[in-house]
Amino acid sequence: MSDLGLTMDTEPRNRRRGKNGGSRGRRKEKRGRSGCAVFIAFAIVLGLVLTGGWYAYGFVKDRFGPPPDYSGAGVEGSAVVVVVKPGWVASQIGNELKRAKVVKSVDAFTKAYTGDKQQRNIEASAYVLKEHMSAKAAFEFMVDRANRQNITPGEGLRASKVLDIVAKKLNVPIAEVEAAAKDPALGLPEWAGGNIEGFLWPAQYAAAPGMKPIDVLKDMVNTSKNKYATMKLEEKAAAVGKTPYDILTMASIIQAEVRNTEDMTKVSEVIYNRLNKNMSLGMDSTVNYVLNKSSLQLTTAELNTDSPYNTRIKKGLPPTPINNPGEKAIIAALSPTQGKLLYFVTVNPDTGETKFSDNQTQFNKDVKELEQWHKDNPGR
Repeated sequence: MSDLGLTMDTEPRNRRRGKNGGSRGRRKEKRGRSGCAVFIAFAIVLGLVLTGGWYAYGFVKDRFGPPPDYSGAGVEGSAVVVVVKPGWVASQIGNELKRAKVVKSVDAFTKAYTGDKQQRNIEASAYVLKEHMSAKAAFEFMVDRANRQNITPGEGLRASKVLDIVAKKLNVPIAEVEAAAKDPALGLPEWAGGNIEGFLWPAQYAAAPGMKPIDVLKDMVNTSKNKYATMKLEEKAAAVGKTPYDILTMASIIQAEVRNTEDMTKVSEVIYNRLNKNMSLGMDSTVNYVLNKSSLQLTTAELNTDSPYNTRIKKGLPPTPINNPGEKAIIAALSPTQGKLLYFVTVNPDTGETKFSDNQTQFNKDVKELEQWHKDNPGR
């Protein structure tokens, strides 16, 4: 036992620790290998960070960098019509511009629009732009009022006049617009009988060369239908014992006969009372319609024109409206004043002064007053 312990205790130190330090040398070897591993691990991590950073940069650039955009004022000679609808926001306009190949991206246009320091707006209208415009150029073009393409048919205009306005604005033959006015695709209600008169609501509409007549007219018809629905025309017409077409026809006569709004319900009263008494309406405006005139003085021959629109010799309402009435005339047709009025005469065409009466004697006096006005204003 003592020999074994002696042997272990007396083992040379250099054998146990090595010639060059023994365990110290091994620790250096381990430290060297560990350092190498750390360096490699660091390099790998650094590589991952750099690689991830590159991809992160690409993501950020794609997501938050400048959106795709064209440069300049667009392709010279190109022309693209873009229609902006009422209530559209920047992104909706941008989508329409991109669809028409005007701008390269919706984001570029939205950025130009919302970033405008003057906070200018783009109004509902038609715009004739160029292909491949920068977002900024397209925006600046559209906020310039001079570039808005519209028509605004006024209250009381006949369909023939409105169609002529459309033809001239779109630069197309009138026959093309007249054909569109008879297209079933307009969506006229069944009770309109396919007649567009009375369905060209007086308002502003987008219209520019390059647009189709059917699109412009359909916009007018849809606007009219929406207005009549909002006014509850069909229900209110039934409440006064009339069809909606009767009311439009009456409103068109009211619109044509007097200038002053306060006289409209009185004209409406005259119409109702005459219809109820089975009297002819005796309106010069309906005769003017069939003659395609707007005369203050009609000849005897004209007043005897044989036509269902001649309410001087035909009883009842004419077959269709004679123009496109405004809202106040329609309201008057639905709510006449209550009384016994049967006659009226505009005694001063300059001011629109109109006198009403319930008897022939007073009416004859009022007619003489109008005749005197014509003597004082020859040729008028």
